[in-house]
Amino acid sequence: MIIILIIICLYVIFYILNNLLHNKYEKFTNSSSKNNITILLTSTVNVQNKNYLFQTDKNERLNIYLKSIKQWLNNTTFNIVLVENTGYQFEELNDYLIKYKGRFEIISFEENKLDEAKYLKNNNSKGASEIFAINYAFNHSKLLQNSIFIIKVTARYFIPELEDYLKYYDLNKYDALRQNDINRCEIIGTHIKNFNKVFDLKILDENGKYNGHVEAVYRYRILLFNNILTCKKFTIEPTQRGGLNQIFNEL
Repeated sequence: MIIILIIICLYVIFYILNNLLHNKYEKFTNSSSKNNITILLTSTVNVQNKNYLFQTDKNERLNIYLKSIKQWLNNTTFNIVLVENTGYQFEELNDYLIKYKGRFEIISFEENKLDEAKYLKNNNSKGASEIFAINYAFNHSKLLQNSIFIIKVTARYFIPELEDYLKYYDLNKYDALRQNDINRCEIIGTHIKNFNKVFDLKILDENGKYNGHVEAVYRYRILLFNNILTCKKFTIEPTQRGGLNQIFNEL
């Protein structure tokens, strides 16, 4: 009798553990299909007439972008869309377009030559140009159009922890995503249904006035939603900021 009870107890324990492991496995293996995330990397290789620029050397900017982009492609399974707003074609990544065909796109355009971007001609806000580039990429990218969730990341930064972190969340249940510090905007994400709200071309703050400090505009827009995923602080390798003489170790 005792032996039978022991066998039953062992079976129950095995059944519970098996289900726990199965559920954990399901959470990880189904995360990509549930989330269908695309990372949108924003870049500007050739410096334009904008405020708050520290790193102005084209080659320095290009090298830091290339390093990060390759890390996103080689070390994650995310769909990656790279947008560049000064016409740089990133021919250095031609082999990557072949290797990662189906999950990597480059969208390059010259802001100064587009009629629809004429309103930016005398605008020295980097944020205004970034939002235009995000919208341009969205309108020209198959990957973005077919995504459930889009996360904009400034292209100079690679976040090694991001993919594993997001495996624990079904982003289809969230309206938007923000980085830990709401006053920064190196990372900002949205469910595709809210794309036009988060990345509206009109750079208006909560008072309905133009605000060239896009961080404030993003903060206002994100906080309009109820279901927001606030990310942990992500550790990154020391990376030079583009706008200030400062090295970031976390985002």
